[in-house]
Amino acid sequence: MSVETLTPSKEKPVLAGQRPAARRTVAQFIVEQLRLWSVERIYGVIGDANFRLLDELGKQQSIRYIPCRHEGGAALMASAESKLSGRLAVCLATSGPGMANLLNGLADAAADRTPVLAITGQVETSKLGTRAKQYIDQQKLIAAIAGRSELVAHPDALPELLERAMVQAVTMGQVAHLSIPTDLYTAPVRGEPKPYSPHLHQPPLASAADIAKLAELIAAADRPALYVGRGIAGCRDEVRRLAETIGAPVITTLPARSLFPNDHELYAGGLGQAGSEAASTLLGECDLIVQLGATWWPEEYVPEGKRIAQVDRNPAAIGIGRQLALGLTGDLAGMMPQLAGDGRLAKRDRSAWKRRAIEAAAAWKRVIESEARQGGSPIAPQSIMHIAARHAADDAVIAVDTGDHTLWFDRIFQAKPSQRILVSGRWRTLGFALPAAVAAKLSQPKRQAIAIAGDGGVVQTIAEFQTAAEQKLPLVLIVLNNGSYAMEKHRMEAGGIETVGSAIAAPDFAKLAEAFGGVGLRAGTPEELEQCMQRASSENRPVLIDAAAEPAVVPHTQP
Repeated sequence: MSVETLTPSKEKPVLAGQRPAARRTVAQFIVEQLRLWSVERIYGVIGDANFRLLDELGKQQSIRYIPCRHEGGAALMASAESKLSGRLAVCLATSGPGMANLLNGLADAAADRTPVLAITGQVETSKLGTRAKQYIDQQKLIAAIAGRSELVAHPDALPELLERAMVQAVTMGQVAHLSIPTDLYTAPVRGEPKPYSPHLHQPPLASAADIAKLAELIAAADRPALYVGRGIAGCRDEVRRLAETIGAPVITTLPARSLFPNDHELYAGGLGQAGSEAASTLLGECDLIVQLGATWWPEEYVPEGKRIAQVDRNPAAIGIGRQLALGLTGDLAGMMPQLAGDGRLAKRDRSAWKRRAIEAAAAWKRVIESEARQGGSPIAPQSIMHIAARHAADDAVIAVDTGDHTLWFDRIFQAKPSQRILVSGRWRTLGFALPAAVAAKLSQPKRQAIAIAGDGGVVQTIAEFQTAAEQKLPLVLIVLNNGSYAMEKHRMEAGGIETVGSAIAAPDFAKLAEAFGGVGLRAGTPEELEQCMQRASSENRPVLIDAAAEPAVVPHTQP
């Protein structure tokens, strides 16, 4: 048998060297790639390093550019939109200080694991690494925040770099960042934009055997308690059925407060200083904590030595800092029907534990109802939260800033099932609420948007009230005006520390709102706040309500 030998050909291999012709510039490619991923808005501040990209945005209608007053506000808007939608959101800034100003809002997105893409202009390629104006190594600057940050050094690298950045942001809940030298925006790109692929959002599935192990663990418990977070958004009915089947009290994180009926007899409130005493009491008495889609774990408010079962989509979030009886990775919406329907769960008599949970929850609700009925002037923060809850639409988006009012909100506010609560969860930046409400109203315009902020935090991003007015967004901003950074002041007082820096000489917020093109109102009593909220509902412009708030100390405040 003869063996044939292959003679090397002088011809190029099939398809070798054949690349698609350049049909788009860098700027055009970015816009088209974002459009194919259903990006509807880009939040940003103008700068000369992005002129060409802004030019392309101005030539099309698919993606709306939202001109903000500060890059930090733009990034917070992107973060909030992503938290609300679960999809990729985008912000834009120029080089140097524009890029630096984005960092606070991007850190909020990174800390709460929500996908945001930041695009920043950079100096010309010939000036990279020099002392050119506004040059800084952007990859070093953002290294602690972004999961991926790349400098586009050649136009033909853009298709891969942009796709990898977007995929990593979406699949890992991270901030991704691209720096674009200004001279590359008009350069031709070889390659084609790719549409969003459904495989990117396929949820991780736990096996039936693993779910059965969790059911067995719950079935063996005499006094189980459910601690739930945002991860139950797609299976709230099954979580309620599970709680009712096993007679378990339900405790929520702040962002998940609306995901379990607040008027349910088994709802025991939130966890932590902002939560309820009933939650900590019942956790102390339970013999199993079932943690579903929640990562917040305030050690000083949870008992030690408890058996814990935790379920989360993200394996890296499971069991941090504590020993688990069972950890399970998977999408709760996919596993809860099997878990809630397991026949073993109802076989144990837990009637005494259920009565205990109902009694503790009812006693807690009587306490907060009493607090919420306070009158007088200045207005008790509990009354402000109660009034805000009464006037919030059934499907309202409520954006809450960082401060003492955050704790009062979680203590008092009774959320409705279709409402959404947006917070700066782990980053806890001042100034979150107003940009978040702007993003909420832009992305879901038919829903009421309410921002609740303190007089110390709101000034951080108050200029975005002008953005709201310019965009004709009828949102409501409630400012609790107590003349101080109350959380810091009260903690300093509790520790016997001089309260230097805690006092605030606030501006006239109502006049400021009018100057920005909105409506400014003042409330000094609960009755006046009721009237302001009623008027706000009929306005077609943003409304700021300056509420004179009593500087009450949140229970359990420690230095």
